Amino acid sequence: MTPSEIQVLEMIRSKRFLSIKVIIKNGEVDAIEGLERLDTGERIIDMLKQHDFQNLEIKQTNGKIVCVNRIFRKKVSPLAKTKRS
Repeated sequence: MTPSEIQVLEMIRSKRFLSIKVIIKNGEVDAIEGLERLDTGERIIDMLKQHDFQNLEIKQTNGKIVCVNRIFRKKVSPLAKTKRS
């Protein structure tokens, strides 16, 4: 297994994510995106500081936040992109 494949499997096995998307460029894994549901009690500013590349979706009902989903992107390091021997 390549290091990039191992990173994908680690994300799957962590069971934190509702979905995982693998982005491939030139036949190799370039980035991995994970969708996770966050605790609604956490401050939004703290959520924003956790990752450099992310999208936050905040759902509100009757003035209260009921759901926060985050999609964050993890670039695969160039060393992890090496081909199998």
